[in-house]
Amino acid sequence: MAERAIEVQQTGVPLTPEERFEVFGEIAFDLSYATDAQLKWRDSKGHREAMARASAHTKEDWRRLMAEAAAWRAELLAGHDDGEPADGERVMDIAEEHRLHVSRWFTPCPPEMHRRIADDFASDPRAFALVVPPSQQRPGLAAYLAEAVHANASRRIHIENRI
Repeated sequence: MAERAIEVQQTGVPLTPEERFEVFGEIAFDLSYATDAQLKWRDSKGHREAMARASAHTKEDWRRLMAEAAAWRAELLAGHDDGEPADGERVMDIAEEHRLHVSRWFTPCPPEMHRRIADDFASDPRAFALVVPPSQQRPGLAAYLAEAVHANASRRIHIENRI
């Protein structure tokens, strides 16, 4: 029981282990990453909001969120496997979809924040495993996503500055 309480507190996802597997499948929460992220971002309003919103999601919310994430992941993998440049329109649009996904389900995600998230994906395999399970990863994919996010962030900032 205490282990379950710690797990829920650290991940912010109030589902039983069985429900987690049913909803998340192969996507796993590495509790060491959850602890490190909590320590790294604990003073961040965005992190606090993301954890609060995650803990409020219902099982059905998680199913919709994960279906959306799977569709996004398929697009990312297709762009990578098709040899699309990370800073090309198609892959920047995929990066933008991820940014909007984070905003929709967790916390507002301005371009600079999205860059920091992508940098974590590129530097920490535990973080990247939250969006692409190891069985679907390819060499260089985390860096490819980070490059796409950075290119998209520059594009978004440029657009926002023109308006």
